[in-house]
Amino acid sequence: MDKIFVDTGAWMACMNEDDKNHEKAAEYLKLLLKSSTQIITSNYVKSETITLLKYLAGHQIALRAMDIWKEAEKLGSLKTYLITEEDIKEADKIFANYEEYMLTFTDCTSFAVCRKLEVDKVFGFDSKFNNLGFLIAPYQIKNKEGEYTILRPL
Repeated sequence: MDKIFVDTGAWMACMNEDDKNHEKAAEYLKLLLKSSTQIITSNYVKSETITLLKYLAGHQIALRAMDIWKEAEKLGSLKTYLITEEDIKEADKIFANYEEYMLTFTDCTSFAVCRKLEVDKVFGFDSKFNNLGFLIAPYQIKNKEGEYTILRPL
């Protein structure tokens, strides 16, 4: 089964209509939900997303995101991975070794989870994933046109 990890940037774009990537992100998420792709995120990504949504889009949008996730989990469309102590230790190493990429600690936990679960595709808009060898979906901007392609790892 194909797997994809959903990063904060993708959730933000899907949930916040004011986000510049909203339409394309929402469309791509609908495509994922119709496919047999296993959609994975983490509790750390959810925490980061809820916090940012609250401050950037408002409390009601943050609550709506939480409701959408609960429904998706109930339907089996979304799996939320709970970060473990082992993942935190791995994230500590990633954080220490990749200073040049300006990673957040949540980014580092996401990298650790993707490695552990053997996920090589990330739905998001953060080139840091690409820099560390993950494929980024849904699209790459070329000449200011959204295209559904996948970036290749550097």
